[in-house]
Amino acid sequence: MKVINYLIISLILLAGGFRATAQTVTVSTLLSEMTDLRALAEHPTPWFKQSQASSYDRKSHEGGEQWFANYDVGQYVRAEVNDGRNEKVLADLSGPGAISRFWSANPEKTNVVRFYFDGEKQARLVVPLNELFTGKHPLFSPDFSYVSATGGNLYFPLPYAQSLKITVEDPTGKFRLYYEIGYRTYEKGASVVTFDPAQIGTWRADMIRTGQALNRPEGATPGNTTGSYIQTMVVPPGESRSIPAIKGEKAVYSFAARVAGTEESTTWTDPKRAHVALRHLLLDIAFDGEASIRTPLGDFFGSGPGINPYENLLFSVSPDGWMTSRLMMPFKSSMTTEIYNAGTVPYTVELIISVCANKFTDKSYHLRAQWGTLTRESWPPFDLNFLNTSGEGKVIGTVYQVSNPSYIWWGEGDQKIFVDGETFPSSFGTGTEDDYGYAYGFNGLFTRPYHAQTRVDGPASGGHISLNRWYVLDALPYRTSMRFDQEIWHWMNCTAVWSHVIYWYAKPGTPGPAPVDRKTLMPIDMGIRENILELAEGEDLKFEVTSGTAKAERLANCSGGTHLLWRDGKAGDKISVHFNVPSAGNYQVMLNLCMSPEYGKYSFRVNDNPSDQVTDAWSEKLIWARPVLGVFPLKEGDNILEVILRDPNPQAKPGNLFGLDYIFLMRKSDE
Repeated sequence: MKVINYLIISLILLAGGFRATAQTVTVSTLLSEMTDLRALAEHPTPWFKQSQASSYDRKSHEGGEQWFANYDVGQYVRAEVNDGRNEKVLADLSGPGAISRFWSANPEKTNVVRFYFDGEKQARLVVPLNELFTGKHPLFSPDFSYVSATGGNLYFPLPYAQSLKITVEDPTGKFRLYYEIGYRTYEKGASVVTFDPAQIGTWRADMIRTGQALNRPEGATPGNTTGSYIQTMVVPPGESRSIPAIKGEKAVYSFAARVAGTEESTTWTDPKRAHVALRHLLLDIAFDGEASIRTPLGDFFGSGPGINPYENLLFSVSPDGWMTSRLMMPFKSSMTTEIYNAGTVPYTVELIISVCANKFTDKSYHLRAQWGTLTRESWPPFDLNFLNTSGEGKVIGTVYQVSNPSYIWWGEGDQKIFVDGETFPSSFGTGTEDDYGYAYGFNGLFTRPYHAQTRVDGPASGGHISLNRWYVLDALPYRTSMRFDQEIWHWMNCTAVWSHVIYWYAKPGTPGPAPVDRKTLMPIDMGIRENILELAEGEDLKFEVTSGTAKAERLANCSGGTHLLWRDGKAGDKISVHFNVPSAGNYQVMLNLCMSPEYGKYSFRVNDNPSDQVTDAWSEKLIWARPVLGVFPLKEGDNILEVILRDPNPQAKPGNLFGLDYIFLMRKSDE
């Protein structure tokens, strides 16, 4: 295969590259692991199993339809009374072990969390939730404790030699906590020094160094570089190009790529657009002759479709199109890199591969990455498999991309991780966004060292969304098998696209990644976003009712977690809801409405213009309706939606409710 402009910039052979992993586990050694990308690529010493305690719906144990049960809040191990306090047990863990991650959707609450180490009757660590997750506690700086979008995150190691019980105080008996607690359990006999807040002086310097490295990703780069390989290649359609194999016992510590000459246009499928080029160029990397990485080029770098700038610990994407991976890629004898063009025009690809000395031992792993995508209806809920592999290794990250045609929340699905042949997952999540570090859905960008939302089109939860999550201190080792499933649980039935990349390290000789299905590469066109107005949230709108009562009420999983609820009206009564339009014109008017056993039937008018739409909002279960009322001439400023109650469905329970999540407008041609 033709190779163009191949250049070795430097060759500085430095000895070393392997260092022994500490045998005694302390706060300091765990802090070091949080940015030690060499250790991430190796067999753990001492070995541990990563698991999770969470508030997942316990009905899931029943199987069948209950496997997808979704009441993932307020589920505790048990209730206790300690010194007269009502406490709910979140986790009761046997050691030796360590907490690696603590997440909650309730970071603003003042309920007190207590950590009882090694069987102690009095909690050694007592912290209010609003200090645990906001960087306000003196033990946990904002580098480790923060609110990301709407989720509280604590990434700080809490080791224990014998046991750890974590409780939350619940004075009223009604506290509903969402939580995920990731923890390691080391093999019997492992030496672990229990966390002691009085010993902060012994690890404060390590905490400062780790915090700095988390916020400066280049700090994770090893110093013993041996060279950089720069390549510019033109890859014709339907052909592959590769660079000569990198030979020797080395490791890549920086892998950067850019596709030159892309440009934007109004045609979604234009082959010169970045999202088309980056998806149709396929990256294929082999280490020591074993297929190891098979993904679209752009997706490998933790985001997509297209160029979505961000930077966290392991990956960076720059506005100029340069994409960089800092994942260590060790190999004993060779690395080969090939790029195939599944598109229709030639693409110019630039690569910079930086390597360092690295001793490849019996503890060393190869990096693996594979991509998959699925297009199908979202109902009923189902599990999408990211990885099903055998042998020894550890999962260290995922990228999750959703193309959502609806403007309602798509991410109720839980992560379900089965280690070494488990029949029930030892990590069972509480919602897609929870594992990715936020909560209740969030329609904005955020970047943290271990997780990011790099694209979210909106409005609300619609369009293309891209998330990534890196498991470092909470990496998931396995000895014989690993199955990683992502539950798909959408609040509205629609045909969506789910794409993903999963990253894992694996012992040589174990299964590699699945091939890329070239028929599924083109990202779906979600429409021109400029024609879509931001949602008019029902709870924010002024209204009048002819009878009954209406007010904003909390309802999880609708946009903003709140909706406008009208109750106790009678047939013929109406609610008039005022909504603002920035400029006059013709607009398609759509609603997002709650459906449940107590909800009624409605007809509609917009500025005195009747709609042909009639919506029966009765449903056996809580779901959502999205009626399209039609195209109406709207004026600049105040407009009125009238909802007229009709006789309810005979199966409906009393209440005759109407629940407005939002009004959604799309501008149409004025012709």
